[in-house]
Amino acid sequence: MKIFILFYLITKLIEVEISNLIPQEEGGFLLVLKKVDSEEILPISIGDNEGISILRELHKTPMPRPMTYELLNKIIKELGGKIEKITIDKLQDGIFYATIHIKQGNRKIKIDSRPSDAINIAIRKGVKIFVEEKVFDKMKIEIKKEKVKEGLKI
Repeated sequence: MKIFILFYLITKLIEVEISNLIPQEEGGFLLVLKKVDSEEILPISIGDNEGISILRELHKTPMPRPMTYELLNKIIKELGGKIEKITIDKLQDGIFYATIHIKQGNRKIKIDSRPSDAINIAIRKGVKIFVEEKVFDKMKIEIKKEKVKEGLKI
């Protein structure tokens, strides 16, 4: 019985990377996450500010003062924490949910987050981004390279 429960609780995670960031006519961006070593993608709509912040970090655009995500990373570090990973682990009513996994000494902390915020935090620390398999499989799109819409250079 214990083995069955343990097996049930283990969730398969799929590693993804940012593939594209496409501005939307109605506002915001379409963040395209690509499964590592695959042609499958997961598109997620995010806000203007979050998209611009991702672009700024990917292009290493310097800012005169720390912005929100840099500040959050600094706070986590100063409190003895380290971000282990980001997981996009839930899809409910068309909304994605993410978790920021932090280790602080022997303590493991899970923080509920929007995927755009979690990804903004992760890319500043080189932290891996994962999607739970059940979420990825529900919303994935398999693409052919010649059909990818031109986005912003990232």
